[in-house]
Amino acid sequence: MAFSIKALGEGQLANTKGTLYTTPALTQAIIKTITLVNTGAAAQAVNLYAKSGATSRRIIPKDMNLGAGYMLVFDDELTLEAADLIEGDAANATEVDFTINGVEETA
Repeated sequence: MAFSIKALGEGQLANTKGTLYTTPALTQAIIKTITLVNTGAAAQAVNLYAKSGATSRRIIPKDMNLGAGYMLVFDDELTLEAADLIEGDAANATEVDFTINGVEETA
């Protein structure tokens, strides 16, 4: 078994729900932090989800208000199995940056 502490994903939230991170095959992951930063001039409604199997579950309140220039740090640890996802969206595309950091363990 090999452990890797790493940046698991980065980019910008789309205005429709999209995949931010997928746990690779034969791998388990622990998400340590998800950081969202609103780079736009207006507040944004943001959403984050954890998906296992066919069901997405919210991990922050629906349409959470992220003020212009503000940052949200989600630091509740999430455990993911192979093929589990982290998903997200914002009211407006390309105005909310995200980073995901954690640990992956491969068999």
